Amino acid sequence: MINQVSKRVFLLNTFGVIFFFVSFISCNQSKEIKSNKKIKIEENVLSSKQKKSAELIDNYFQNLFDKRVFNGNVLIAQNGKVILQKSYGYTDIRTKEPLKLNSVFQLGSVSKQFTATAILQLYEKGELSLQDTIQRFYPDFPYKNITIHELLCHRSGLMNYIYFCDDLPIDKSIPLSNQGVMQCLTDSAPSVYYPPNKRFNYSNTGFMVLASIVEKVSGMHFRDYMKKFVFDPLRMKDTYIYNHNAPYKSSLLVKGYEYGRVEANPDFLDGVVGDKGVYSNLNDLYLWDQGLYQNIIIKKTTLDLAFGAYGKRKTVRENYGYGWRNYYLPDSTKIIYHGGWWHGFQSLLIRVEKDHSTIVVLKNKHNKNLIDKNRILEYLGE
Repeated sequence: MINQVSKRVFLLNTFGVIFFFVSFISCNQSKEIKSNKKIKIEENVLSSKQKKSAELIDNYFQNLFDKRVFNGNVLIAQNGKVILQKSYGYTDIRTKEPLKLNSVFQLGSVSKQFTATAILQLYEKGELSLQDTIQRFYPDFPYKNITIHELLCHRSGLMNYIYFCDDLPIDKSIPLSNQGVMQCLTDSAPSVYYPPNKRFNYSNTGFMVLASIVEKVSGMHFRDYMKKFVFDPLRMKDTYIYNHNAPYKSSLLVKGYEYGRVEANPDFLDGVVGDKGVYSNLNDLYLWDQGLYQNIIIKKTTLDLAFGAYGKRKTVRENYGYGWRNYYLPDSTKIIYHGGWWHGFQSLLIRVEKDHSTIVVLKNKHNKNLIDKNRILEYLGE
């Protein structure tokens, strides 16, 4: 069962993320990112400034590791070149087994950008409209007038299924699936937080519903759809969706730690996907990022919808698109990002389209320490 700490951590998944932006950094050429027939990966030719910046960034993360407040993997790239890619810490804290560059982590709410992309692929094919309501796919769903658009940008007003399901008098030794949660909501119809489109309210339930819609439209399980239409085309060979019927077994999979050395335990909600459930590593997330830049699995015009700002107050510096947060620096540089927490894992993926910068941070030891954006910018000479 999810304890109160875990529920609180998951609910807050991206609200507490401190994000940072890197323009010029460097490191030795990575051997982990390999060329792909479809995705073009540039060879690294780094300037002395980039090498110096990378040394400072490396020292920064190493210092966090030495203080026992960071345990994970980091990748930073720019203009198609990997500049820094390094592991800091252990896949198993007790045995001191070191992390590998291709170690696999749970992404938590970073999964939402994958769910949004699946929906937008179906939209491109004309198989659904962003103004379709949930009832087109689930006629008995008790909440009316909620559109796909509102699900994508967290304006559905739906309650948090995690709290609701945790309080149900059901056998929690039996894992729930998306269809199981959809049935629970249909049978019980718990109260919503807000009417549709009244305000932004971060919703894990909304993205669970979106993954369920992908299943209805495609006739495939969500994990099979993602593999066929997203992961395989981008050659993301170590990325998968959690499956409680066939758990992923690999030496690449790392353990997640809630606090200190307390290993996170699985629970009956792990099988609910769309809001979470994607496992991946640095290499594959870089291929994902470059695949988006190169429009391999989705058109740029469609992807631009995901990077939009759908809050009613357009003048605020931070907003939400479809599965992505966006933020403007004082110089009007747009940052597109998302973070995630689940079962001891913390993840962060940032894109800066102006210079194709990419930042990936994967942690398997949850704590309250957040990355210092100002420190990173100082090292970069910004």
